[in-house]
Amino acid sequence: MHLSCARHSSWLVIFLFSIFAGAETGPRDSPKLQSIESAIQAAGYSTHPVPVVVRGIVILNGHQIVIEDRTGATEVKPVNTEQISLGDEVEVTGRITLTPKPEVQQGRIRRLWGGSMPLPLSITPDQAAGGENELSLVQTNAELVSFVPAGLTSVRLNLHGGHQNFSAVLPNDSPGGEPTPKSMQSGARLRLTGILVVNHGLSSSDGDAFTLLLRTPEDIEIAESPSWWTGTHLILLAGIGIIFVLICINGYYRIKHSRYRAVAEERANIARDIHDTVAQGYAGITLQLEAAQQMILRDPERASALLSEALQLVRHSRDESHLSIDILRSLSRNDRLDVLISHCVLQLSVASGIAIEQQVTGEPLGLSYKLVNNLFRIAQEALANAVHHANAATIGVRVDYQKRGVLLEVKDDGNGFKMDGLPGPDQGHFGLTGMRERSAAINSKFEVQSTTSGTLVRVKVQL
Repeated sequence: MHLSCARHSSWLVIFLFSIFAGAETGPRDSPKLQSIESAIQAAGYSTHPVPVVVRGIVILNGHQIVIEDRTGATEVKPVNTEQISLGDEVEVTGRITLTPKPEVQQGRIRRLWGGSMPLPLSITPDQAAGGENELSLVQTNAELVSFVPAGLTSVRLNLHGGHQNFSAVLPNDSPGGEPTPKSMQSGARLRLTGILVVNHGLSSSDGDAFTLLLRTPEDIEIAESPSWWTGTHLILLAGIGIIFVLICINGYYRIKHSRYRAVAEERANIARDIHDTVAQGYAGITLQLEAAQQMILRDPERASALLSEALQLVRHSRDESHLSIDILRSLSRNDRLDVLISHCVLQLSVASGIAIEQQVTGEPLGLSYKLVNNLFRIAQEALANAVHHANAATIGVRVDYQKRGVLLEVKDDGNGFKMDGLPGPDQGHFGLTGMRERSAAINSKFEVQSTTSGTLVRVKVQL
């Protein structure tokens, strides 16, 4: 009786053990289809890879394969070469592990059917660094800091968004070519779509918090163009501004110096006129008076003649000084050269009774005091010579204003003179010599033509 009970108990133990053994070995040999999230949870309770069968949509297909369903995402290390494309729905059989991220090892991929890409999850860089959406298709906005080649097969974009520094990697062999130069400008605000890979154990202060695996250049969109007001541009503008200020200062001092120089030249010209007219007149008067003083007792008649000459020199010097003052006043009123000559023509024609004609052609130009004074003095001397020495019936003076110069001509129909027999400064005649000197002072071309039928004095100034 006791033996029978013992046998029955042993069979019961064997039966129960077989049931439990079958229940344990059955799922291991034939894992059931489950969601990616449940497969990840099962792997979290085991120290070894767990057999799984999962389905998902291919969201990355290149150097790495990543699938995603509604609950999560995982990387797949395939053992077969099934032809799949982005958006395809596949079934993967293999062993899942979580070290360092969800990964199905020795995965056998079976393509079920073609589909479309799921919409990316829109998150901030700070949310991406949290690691809750690892290996998911995400979209985030960030500012491009720089981009560099990442080996020979990809381009690395260094970005900053929120409180995070992170990177995005685009393979060189990705379909669609290369990113546009505009999207690669530092400071541009980009909208990036890619697979989120969290860099575990790495803080944003030490390096990149996470990496986005981009699939095509279309995953890079320009949300906002870079601001023009960069540090480099501000430094460039500051440099240009400093150069402009220095140029303005230099120009100001140049203008100021030119004004001082013009005033100095005007004063020098006035001093030269006084020396050539009034001072020389006073010197002549002094000589005449000293000679008269010595002759007044010995030869009263000669002394009287010397006094008469001195008186004439006084009157002449007075007229010259008045004329110089009149020229200065006329210039202060912006009187033109032809206006000054017309005054001289009027005085000489009234005093001599000779017909003097004046002709003005061209558009009047604004001339400096130096030019006006020397040209007027030449015209004055030429007219005086024609009136007093040429025995002319008619005298003509012409002022021709040209685009880049002035032409002055004084012509008479008198008896003329011989150029080689004309008395010079040694004989006390300074007229022709003075005209030549004044012409040379203004860098003009001076010509004198004299025949028995008249004399022509021509002066041409190039501005």
